[in-house]
Amino acid sequence: MTQPALSPLDGLRCPPFGFGVERRVTEHTVGVTSARIPYQGFNYTSSAYDEYAGVATLRLAHSLPPFFVSLPDNPRAGIAGVEIPNQVGLLVVAADAAYGQAVLDGSLMAIREFARHRALDLAIDGDSLTAVQVPLDPQALHDYCEDMAMVAATISGNEALRRFEIPREPGLGFFGYPGALYVERDDRLLAVGPATKGGTNHRATGVIAMAPGEGLQAVAFTHSYETTSYDGTTTTTQTHAEHIVYVRLPFAFGHLGLDWRGAGKPFMMFAPEFEKHHQCYADDPAFGGDVLRPMLGWLSQLEPPAFAVQDYGMWFLLTAPPTPQLAQWCETFASEFFERVPVPVWQRLGYPSNPLTLDLR
Repeated sequence: MTQPALSPLDGLRCPPFGFGVERRVTEHTVGVTSARIPYQGFNYTSSAYDEYAGVATLRLAHSLPPFFVSLPDNPRAGIAGVEIPNQVGLLVVAADAAYGQAVLDGSLMAIREFARHRALDLAIDGDSLTAVQVPLDPQALHDYCEDMAMVAATISGNEALRRFEIPREPGLGFFGYPGALYVERDDRLLAVGPATKGGTNHRATGVIAMAPGEGLQAVAFTHSYETTSYDGTTTTTQTHAEHIVYVRLPFAFGHLGLDWRGAGKPFMMFAPEFEKHHQCYADDPAFGGDVLRPMLGWLSQLEPPAFAVQDYGMWFLLTAPPTPQLAQWCETFASEFFERVPVPVWQRLGYPSNPLTLDLR
């Protein structure tokens, strides 16, 4: 069976990569330097950038934490870390001070020499050295990567960096969120849960899968679908989008929801101030009341997005496209939500108390 080709973005997490969705590569070119180091160049776009222009990546011998170096007045957008002082006035940002200094100790001379020939904007991104604003004409790209190889050789050959080596993260991910993955589309996410079932051409795109933590895992995506209407003469097709975060639960829970129409039967909590702004739903209103009533003050304070709990999932309906930050917030909210569920409710479900606290963290 033929395996699908790896994306040119495989393993890249640092800016300009690791942000946004709808990630696209055009004008992709690959080659090797005279020292037989693989390289590639391409134009890169995503929802975070209209167009980032030419990017080059050159293979390193080891996978290392993020490191960025540029002129002080031209930092690469989105970088984060510890600024490393240096005697030549460069902007150097790294994952930590000891690691950043170790890179400079072995590579500063090569970086300065590179800067004599090229606009300086280099980064270590896992097992790649990357550069931006790179010419993509095949010969110009080759010459550019020959100059990058001077720096790459000092990084790959620096034994002092071996203690900072990290596992390579394959696939597409997000800067600052280790273990998180990005997938362009996965319609299996629509098989369960309260997402809209009407219409046609349902698809789940821009999937953000956070690293599992404390027994939970958040997966965010945009659910798109079409509906048609007919006014007697013209058929109109309209595209709809729901922005959803799904937090996978390691236990089953009863069906209930807040402000998500269709998450159960609407019921009254007899809390007038709360119900001026919110509608509660549950398959079993008595169960829903037992769960939600003790946390009405907390819910009023946080004003969470609409949510629904169904079996092994907690679902959130966002008002904007999801991000890793929003997915992480929803996961934290879910953990705190179940911490507030009264013990008698857990006991009716067959647990002595909150199972996350007991044995799933």
